[in-house]
Amino acid sequence: MRWQDIDVVIEKQLGDQQFACQRGCAWCCHQLIVLTHWEDGRQILAAARGRLTPEEFGVFERRIRDQAQAITKMGHAAAEALQWTCPLLKDGECVVYDLRPVACRSVFSTDAATCQAMMEAEDFDELTDSQQSVANEIGKRAFDLQIAINDQRPVDGPIELRVLLTRLLDEID
Repeated sequence: MRWQDIDVVIEKQLGDQQFACQRGCAWCCHQLIVLTHWEDGRQILAAARGRLTPEEFGVFERRIRDQAQAITKMGHAAAEALQWTCPLLKDGECVVYDLRPVACRSVFSTDAATCQAMMEAEDFDELTDSQQSVANEIGKRAFDLQIAINDQRPVDGPIELRVLLTRLLDEID
């Protein structure tokens, strides 16, 4: 399934709903990212290599390796409680936006201020009732979209993006 096909599935699921999300908004880009289709990781890595200078790619690779090592050491469940700035962010924008993972392209929010509050809050209970409601809607919508997409293509198994990219880099080296 091509990225354009994935976007068509998402568009069909979302209909005419209006969202605050747009290219360059990065409030949700500070968490773990789980891939279920490893070819996505290969495409993302190739695109990052082609779009970054060799020096930038070196920084990117060190960030990926450092974060993957930390995530693996503490375990996924513990790592989920922390903020992890995505190594694909450069100047607040995704380097591979057109190839961003399904986990990223399936997140849609009606309120960017709620996204900001979610990233700045230490605990979910700090959010207002309204913000908690929006946050729950974001999560449910993302989950439903990911299921709809994964139902239409083979699933390799869940793996965190940084861990997968590290494995792919090791295959290349």
